Amino acid sequence: MKLIHISDTHIGRDDNTLRFERVVDDLLAHPPCAPEDCVIVHTGDLIDSATDTHRRAARVLLDRLATRYRVLLCPGNHDYGDAISLDEEAAETFQQTFRDYIFQGKPSSFPVLSEVGANHAFIGLDSNAEELRFWERWFAEGHLGEAQLSALDRLLDSPVVAGKQVIIYLHHHPFSFGYSVTPDVGDRNPLYNLFTQLSRPFLRLKDAYSFSQVVRDRAQVLLFGHMHFGLDCSGESRKYGIQMALDGSSTTCAEDEADRMRYRVIDLADMSYTVRTLKLQDDRGKINHIETVA
Repeated sequence: MKLIHISDTHIGRDDNTLRFERVVDDLLAHPPCAPEDCVIVHTGDLIDSATDTHRRAARVLLDRLATRYRVLLCPGNHDYGDAISLDEEAAETFQQTFRDYIFQGKPSSFPVLSEVGANHAFIGLDSNAEELRFWERWFAEGHLGEAQLSALDRLLDSPVVAGKQVIIYLHHHPFSFGYSVTPDVGDRNPLYNLFTQLSRPFLRLKDAYSFSQVVRDRAQVLLFGHMHFGLDCSGESRKYGIQMALDGSSTTCAEDEADRMRYRVIDLADMSYTVRTLKLQDDRGKINHIETVA
């Protein structure tokens, strides 16, 4: 079994819809694995802001992927509002619009368990859950909440996941060290990156410690987004007995100075991954075909 990890596509911002369309085209034309043995996991911020236009554009692209792949989705902060605040009505609309990808035909509640084959249990979380309260909905720290963590604790103890490889996916990052990447002297946006460097440590999941204690030694893979750095955080997750933890970066390169889009293809059999990249432009100004990098 392999999974394709994509994240933070921010459909609706700038030309991100076109960029993600190119990724979808390539996944359909050149599957990195047999689609029947492959799952796509999107770890949130599917859209850039909670508008009907953005949701419609995203729905079209996910539906195209779903013609060949099983697609799992969890919500990000932009899916429920925008970069500044969340909205309860927007959250409900997003869940209804994408309920088949989020809840997989199950009741509309988190955590969401998706059994894939006989040996894999995918568990999706809503890291915005407690952010919808009036006094918490500003900015984007992420907060799972006691109720969701308690439900996750019970699920991880249940017979339905016993003996299976557990893959947990959510949007907000649980590791404070993830923002150790800092701009250098020659950075082209020094003021913006200074603000980012100072503010982003506060955007870590509020109940990251409690979450880490719940999942300790009970999951094999942890996937998330939000950070846009694309870091392999497995060194940190192994402290909690989790073999692999990956930040999905921004598949569409949203607010990124990199010259290519990227996503990971993870082999759950041997716990390895490759990175597939798609250059944004060639010498003629056109988006190039994907290349594979080990």
